[in-house]
Amino acid sequence: MTAALPRARRQTGFTLLELLIAVALMAVLAVLGWRGLDSVLATRDRIVQGSDDLRALSATFAQMEDDLRRAWPVRLLNLPLPPVAFVPEGPDGAPGMQLLRELPPGNATVPVQRVVYRMRDGVFERGFAAWAMPGTDASGGSAGPAQRMTWQPVLAEVRDVQRRAWIAGQGWVPAAALLLRPGVATLAGQVTGIEIVVDRRDGARIVRVFPVKD
Repeated sequence: MTAALPRARRQTGFTLLELLIAVALMAVLAVLGWRGLDSVLATRDRIVQGSDDLRALSATFAQMEDDLRRAWPVRLLNLPLPPVAFVPEGPDGAPGMQLLRELPPGNATVPVQRVVYRMRDGVFERGFAAWAMPGTDASGGSAGPAQRMTWQPVLAEVRDVQRRAWIAGQGWVPAAALLLRPGVATLAGQVTGIEIVVDRRDGARIVRVFPVKD
């Protein structure tokens, strides 16, 4: 009587077809996961960019409102220039908004500051410098060379900035019609309101109206 041979043990594992199916499923899941993560990151970037743009707009308009509010009392000084005017700025002579604003108390050396808002190379800028009567300084002595403007970017990715001024009895007048040039009559001294229209490169359009007088 012969002894029974041991039965061969059955090998366990995955077949090549099963491995291919598993790899294909993992690839599909990886692609879906990557697309979902990419969508989340893109949405986050848009939210962050929108938040930054809104913060920049708010800061710019707040600064402009403060400049205009401080320009209104300067009319009482009877300066040779109006406190709110439009001047040719940039290589194409585009109108920029010029303000003569009073500085906070305690700055007795330079009581008036010149501020200019202009567009340059797709960036809305604010420039400022000390201002004194031509030929005199703030103390009444002889004035030195004109102070150079210090420019700071306030809004980027801007396609155009349009400005209008409210003139009593006439309504809204485009800034180009009020450019302050030597020997040219202007109504800039009668400006009591400013309208700013910002056209951004992404197609957004922001309109803001500022009262000049108290």
